[in-house]
Amino acid sequence: MRNPIAAQLAVNVLAQGIARVLSIFANLVLLLVVARQMGASFFGEFSYVLAFVTIGVALADMGTTAFLARLLSLHSGAERARQLGNFMLMRGALLMVVMLVGVIVAIVRPNGVQVALLVATAGLPVLASRFFEPIYQVYERPWLSLWSNAVFGIAQLALAGVVMLRPDISVAMLTAGFVLSNLVYAVVAFVLMLRLVKPDLRPDIGVLRSLLVVAAPLGVSALFTSVISRADVFMLEHFLGPGAVGQYSAAYRILDVAIFAAITVVTPLIPILTVEIARDRAASIERCKVIIQAALVCALPVAVVAPYAAEPVIALILGAEYLPAVAPLLILVWSFVLIVVTLIGSSINLAIGEVAHGYWNAALAAAVNIALNLWLIPRYGTTGAAIAAVCGQLSMMAVSQYYMLTRFGNLYPLRPMVSIAAASLALALVLFAAVPLIGWLPAVVIALVAYAALVLFFELLPVAGLRGLLEARRLRRQAAST
Repeated sequence: MRNPIAAQLAVNVLAQGIARVLSIFANLVLLLVVARQMGASFFGEFSYVLAFVTIGVALADMGTTAFLARLLSLHSGAERARQLGNFMLMRGALLMVVMLVGVIVAIVRPNGVQVALLVATAGLPVLASRFFEPIYQVYERPWLSLWSNAVFGIAQLALAGVVMLRPDISVAMLTAGFVLSNLVYAVVAFVLMLRLVKPDLRPDIGVLRSLLVVAAPLGVSALFTSVISRADVFMLEHFLGPGAVGQYSAAYRILDVAIFAAITVVTPLIPILTVEIARDRAASIERCKVIIQAALVCALPVAVVAPYAAEPVIALILGAEYLPAVAPLLILVWSFVLIVVTLIGSSINLAIGEVAHGYWNAALAAAVNIALNLWLIPRYGTTGAAIAAVCGQLSMMAVSQYYMLTRFGNLYPLRPMVSIAAASLALALVLFAAVPLIGWLPAVVIALVAYAALVLFFELLPVAGLRGLLEARRLRRQAAST
């Protein structure tokens, strides 16, 4: 008998994946147009504003979105609407506090992007509105996220067109356009949510208190995670100026595509694992072993291929001006592998309710990151910032994995891990031998084909299980309609 939980996971991942592809592609086009059209210094200033937005959104969220899927999956009917309504009330209160702090920071910050920071602060209510996907998933309507992300994508592409037509656009006006594209998303997503559930906005002190108790560790973790990923931007701007920020951000933006892909796959795990762990812990452990195995199989080739593909890819999509971004990118690509493992571990910890370490884990990683940035950036520039980012992420991953392994179970059986390492080593050796002979692109294609063959030979991906996912979904719907 097919597993309906596996089918639901496949559908959620597919729906959210397509939706994220739409928004990520459009956002990437916008950023690439800004980088190529406006130059590294302008792109550095805009990246500074985006880093400010990232931390503001993390403060406004305070871990509530990560907890929302688990929260709603544990309730139904009127109680689910009440929980959602109090979630939105809490988000509104957090937003008001963060916006006040944002205005103060923007006013006292004496640099050329002060107006843009004020515009971004005013737009935080829509910039921090990315909490609708978990709602669609819990109500088993994940495909609704396609509509809101499609509209957002169109708005971002339109903004990219404006930048191409108006090369004299200011950072403040570009930020305003960025806010407007997110406003379009928020309006469409909110209307679609109302088709599924009308939040009960009557405040309940007990519910609000319970939300804060559970979400607070996640919020602290999310805040410091944002600091880890963006503190380097602020310090690079302080020590080296916007040009260095533009180079470093170019490396990060290329890597963001892979990171967003990982988030897309991992995020739907939370409500599904929450239910499955409660039903059958042993079966959920076996499923999580497969998930981690598949994640490593897909993530490691990115890091192995990067040294051969980074320079020609950056020259092609961003231009020769951004070739200095190659050095930090080759280091940051390993941060991507660590992020994938950390995301899975954090999702499992959240599903089993193991979140208290979030208070200090991310803070420790942020302290490592900031201390290393202060030491390395003046000495090694963007390369030093990349090293600090990897070390901070490694610190966070180590703690997250410790709690996952001790509270849930060992998800790293020896044989598959050795096989994955062997396949990755073979990939690296083929690239090392082939690139000087036939060039980077043919060599990468041949090496990846050889890697895929080894993955199939060692049975490192659950190919047989994947074949039945769509059929399982069809049978589940058929059973529900009879």
